[in-house]
This record gives sequence, C-alpha cells and structure tokens, in this order.
Amino acid sequence: MQSLNPATSNQQRKTSVFLVDDDPDTLGMLKKSLDSVGYSTYGFVNPVAALEHFKMNPRGYQIVVTDVRMPALNGFQLSREIRSINPDVKIILMTGFEVSLAEIKRVMPSVKIDGMISKPVTLEKFRTMLESLENGYAQVMVDSA
Repeated sequence: MQSLNPATSNQQRKTSVFLVDDDPDTLGMLKKSLDSVGYSTYGFVNPVAALEHFKMNPRGYQIVVTDVRMPALNGFQLSREIRSINPDVKIILMTGFEVSLAEIKRVMPSVKIDGMISKPVTLEKFRTMLESLENGYAQVMVDSA
C-alpha cells in the first residue's frame, strides 16, 4: 500500500467502513491504511461472525468491503445478506480474479454491488473508490495496481 500526503492522514472522516477478508494480513493492512487516513474501520476475518455483528449494528457502517472468496460464506452471499438488512449501505467487492462489475451484474443480477476492486490494491486507488462512493457516485470499478 502506498502512503499518502501527511496532510490527509490526520483528517477525521465520518464514514465507517466494515471490512471482511479471511486473510488476516490483508485485513490488517487495509484497516491500518484506512485508519491512517481518517476512516473509522471495523474488520473481521470470519464472514459468519461479520454477518452476526452487522445484524446487531445495521446502521453502524456506510460502506462494506468484502473479499469474494472466503470459507463458509462467500462475498456474494455476504453482500446479499447485508443488503437485505440495510439496503442503503454501499458494498464493494474485492477479488484477486479478473472480473468486471458488468460481468458480475450479468451473471448474478440479484447481487447489488456498488463497487469492485481488484487485488492487489494500492491505498490511493482504494481511497479514490471510497471517496467516489462517499460523494454519491452509484458504481465504481478500480483495477489493480
């Protein structure tokens, strides 16, 4: 992940980001990076535990970022469940696979996704995506580094 201009590092944002990735290293890096630029983040390596937490805090997060490939509950399933609990939350899928947002919508039209980002992701590109969603853009796609 890239470091950002120190002037932006101390800004406190109002956006809470819910992170779900079964790789603890990836989760830790994302959380630390987003916290450093002022996002309030909460992360889970277990998607089932993440869903249970979200059920208890359905309005606590504005953006959910989830890996696609996880055990027990994949990112598509988790997204559907989260969307049924809070239809207003923005959802971003992360994947190491080459797939487009349009392709996801064509193959799985029932999964409403607001953004898609390919791994590995740089902090700059990830932050750009989050800011786009914060500013009201309906959907965004960011390629890997």
